[in-house]
Amino acid sequence: MVEAKDDWTPEQKVKAWFEYCSAEDYDYHDASVARFLKLEEVTFSPTGEATTVFSFIVPRELANANGSLHGGAVALIFDLTTSLSIVAQSRKGFWDGGHVSRTLNCTFLRPAPEGTKIFVESKVVHLGKRMAQTTGTMKLGSKDGKVAYTCEHGKANAGAASL
Repeated sequence: MVEAKDDWTPEQKVKAWFEYCSAEDYDYHDASVARFLKLEEVTFSPTGEATTVFSFIVPRELANANGSLHGGAVALIFDLTTSLSIVAQSRKGFWDGGHVSRTLNCTFLRPAPEGTKIFVESKVVHLGKRMAQTTGTMKLGSKDGKVAYTCEHGKANAGAASL
């Protein structure tokens, strides 16, 4: 687990979590995906908007038999990257512990062939005391490329105090 320092920037928080998930001794399900992703940018505003952008090149290990990014890999990538956009907004006592998925709805618009560069943009739509809503898009080739996949991800704050 990563404990963010009070003075860390949103980018430092995301990088720390990303490095934790990418470490050689991290052997959980999302470890392989974290090793492919590259953090491109983190933006955050005091009004509560947070966005992360990651990129990766579709590796054979994440492709299906048709040679395109596997649907299960799409969901796993969105799960990780949208969660990291919440990490960017977290602060001491507010979404700084674990959070779990409630819903993860993915839409598949066009395939991303093996070897294609993908940009994954994730945004926090709402971050309340206990529930969060994020969205994600995967675009082909560039941040302005054609949208291949989208998602809406509902999260629950596992560390929130009960009533």
